[in-house]
Amino acid sequence: MPTEQSYYLSLEVEGNNVCRTDRRLVINCTGVCVLPRPFETRLLAGREDYYLQYLVKGEMRVWLDGEERLMQPGQAVLYYPHTGYRYAMKGREEVQYYWVHFTGTDADSLIAGCRLPTCTLLQVGGGASVASGFEELFHDFILRDHCFDLSASSKLISICVEISRCLDPVQGGRSGAGGRIRRALIYIHQNYEKEISVPFLAELAHLSPSRFRALFREATGLSPLDYLLVLRLNHARQLMLQTGSSIGEVARAVGYEDQLYFSRIFKKRTGLSPSAYRRGAQR
Repeated sequence: MPTEQSYYLSLEVEGNNVCRTDRRLVINCTGVCVLPRPFETRLLAGREDYYLQYLVKGEMRVWLDGEERLMQPGQAVLYYPHTGYRYAMKGREEVQYYWVHFTGTDADSLIAGCRLPTCTLLQVGGGASVASGFEELFHDFILRDHCFDLSASSKLISICVEISRCLDPVQGGRSGAGGRIRRALIYIHQNYEKEISVPFLAELAHLSPSRFRALFREATGLSPLDYLLVLRLNHARQLMLQTGSSIGEVARAVGYEDQLYFSRIFKKRTGLSPSAYRRGAQR
């Protein structure tokens, strides 16, 4: 389990509660709190930056939009700038949570892109990936080399993206239907040149074919077979541009034994025959 740690961008306390407009993404401070005794933290005016918490042990009482809620391990909460917060230990078990304060001109777009709401308990789960993301961020603060800004920003983005994916059961969930769709997508990308049927993919995902089709379209915007077709044609384009393989060899490499059938599909989708596409690209 983690030990108490805290890292600050500025050695001055006041310098770590600021809104930065001169840089794209800035971590003002970060750390992990280990609190064995009762406590209560209250800042009704909030801060100048974003504040993200991720609870890994114990329980906390949190006040969100004036309502007291119970925060449990595997949950996170994000406070937007100038949003007040209040939380306290519940019970007698030691409380441990990771935290980070960040700002910058791209902070708003990061939060919007990850669809992370304020003052809401986020059901992230107890996987180690979010916690390890924080630990990697701490390493950047310890090292502070010439790549510090870029590396620390990338770690923060990864943490927010991982939380966002855990919240979305279709796009990124590691369990349930979302995890099953992802397993099917991985299989398609690794075996696109093989014969693949919807019933086979549905069985791989432990879903009925109709349910699989619906969730797959929700996740990708395409039916499973359309997705496979687009993937094959994209690989065919790449082979025609980067290799001297014949059209027949390209067709077989992406899963079509019949060169004429491949050429018909390619022209229907691109408006050009494979040979015309290759000549145009070479020119």
